[in-house]
Amino acid sequence: MSKRISINAMTGALAALALLGLMVSAAPSGAVPQIMAEYGDQMGWRGADINAMGGTGIALYRGGLSNIYNPAMLTGGPDNGRFDLSISLDQEHEDRFQPLFDSFNSWVADAAIASNREHYWQTGFAIAGAPLGEKTPIRAGLSLVDRYPFQYTFSEELRNPSPYPPGSGDPARDQIIELREREVRGTLRTLSLGVGADVEDEVSIGMAIHYGFGVRKETNTVRDYVVEGNSYNDVTEYDMSGVNFSLGARGKISDRVELGLSWESQLNTTGDYSNSHYDGATDVTTDTNWGGYLRYPNIYRAGLTFTPQTDPRTIFTIEMEFMPWSELADSENPGYDNPQDLQDTFDVRIGLEHRFYNGMPLRFGFRHYDSYANRESAASVFSTGGAFAIGRGEVSVSMELGKITSILPHQFPYPDDYFGDAYETDPEARVEDTRFRVGVGYTQNF
Repeated sequence: MSKRISINAMTGALAALALLGLMVSAAPSGAVPQIMAEYGDQMGWRGADINAMGGTGIALYRGGLSNIYNPAMLTGGPDNGRFDLSISLDQEHEDRFQPLFDSFNSWVADAAIASNREHYWQTGFAIAGAPLGEKTPIRAGLSLVDRYPFQYTFSEELRNPSPYPPGSGDPARDQIIELREREVRGTLRTLSLGVGADVEDEVSIGMAIHYGFGVRKETNTVRDYVVEGNSYNDVTEYDMSGVNFSLGARGKISDRVELGLSWESQLNTTGDYSNSHYDGATDVTTDTNWGGYLRYPNIYRAGLTFTPQTDPRTIFTIEMEFMPWSELADSENPGYDNPQDLQDTFDVRIGLEHRFYNGMPLRFGFRHYDSYANRESAASVFSTGGAFAIGRGEVSVSMELGKITSILPHQFPYPDDYFGDAYETDPEARVEDTRFRVGVGYTQNF
């Protein structure tokens, strides 16, 4: 028996070390659509078991990751502790379309003008336990997650569209006139420490403190092969940090119904901006530095979990998150009266888990959330996943598919006199974002 236990422990340790190695070696994290590149992702990664169930966790125990959702739920797990480690691969597809008209000014079709495919990684880590002993009503959790990834890449080629032979001094047919690229990199991560305590058998409260830190770097590049003076390269970087906290409550309405409520305060980051601008017309690079701030809004969360009287066990949970993005304050867009017209958002999440007689779970989830950057845009996300035992722990896998369509201004302006008046461009494009993410995580109770 002891030999079997040692083998299981070794297998679990090897699995945890393998996932930890992937986390350390993972390159840029979190692909996001264009409308989330400014202030961060609304579909962040937490863990394979969590994301498979629609990202739920307000009224459901999530180990140390309950710091993020509802620190009062730290008391909802086993008496000992829990370790979580996860990684995900994110594939972001962006297609941009323009209306195409014939010579009689009649709409023909939406023509694709740019298409981008990018892949990124995200990671998550958490540990929870009873630091004062299993017999005490206090539980604590520590977590590190990619809270607001900014990763986004856009590139396009501006070519000579004329089907006719070029005139004197004109670029050749289909010649590349400009290469244009916008690249956003960086992640605002949060290191969180939370504590939950049972007030009585049916009620728990909790508090977590979050230290946010990270860098957002945006690079805009234009390489003009016809007029070299139009070329430029602009790089802006914001190195930020800040602190905020969460308060949560958990209540058991009955043996099968549980309610969770939490509030997260504004995350007010401060830091240093730096900008480097190269102008092709003068062949001069200008560097500037200044201080700034970025204040994220409050977050209000509520969730309900129902455990039907089934054998084997089934869990159903539904929750809602409200973020008044109109509260956001940005030193680069000064003013507290929402100068960017950001939208307050609702995020509805539904999760279902059913465990079979052999202990293996099957999970499903659905999310629907508004965009903070575009009033007319909303995203729907479908997810599924499962798990299997390995060693003394459990390996979870998940898959998510989300789509969002929006009407957005062009990343780079098109010339007004684009080969005379034969070619006209609409000031905006229809942007279709399709996001596919797979994840794997390891969980072990100890």
